[in-house]
Amino acid sequence: MTDNNDESTILPIEMEMADREAAGRLIVGMAIGEIPRPNTTAEALQLLKDHGIELKDFPASGKEIRFVSRDDAVYVVLPPADLMRQRIAEYSKAPRYTLPGEYKLQVENDPNALKALGMFYFRVGDYSFGQCR
Repeated sequence: MTDNNDESTILPIEMEMADREAAGRLIVGMAIGEIPRPNTTAEALQLLKDHGIELKDFPASGKEIRFVSRDDAVYVVLPPADLMRQRIAEYSKAPRYTLPGEYKLQVENDPNALKALGMFYFRVGDYSFGQCR
């Protein structure tokens, strides 16, 4: 791997996820050993695609995809610097931090809302892949 601090060469990776519950099932499956972790970036891209997750412009980014477990090591993943600068500027001016309502909308007054286990998978997928951006 290379360490390139030139932020002008960092390309954004867009992610499309068709089903966050399926994404959560993928993460849980790998965590408990039911789904083998991919060994290469090509295998990872195929596994993600098979679970309705597409990373756009990924080959141009030059990054690797790694699925790691906290059972194996402790990893501290830093968010993108530009995003952090943007959020600092945004929240420095905001009167308060408002939580997004999508989770609340999933369960309140909706007879079709996910049940507890489905919501668990949804949250795992949302959190795990949301942190990748």
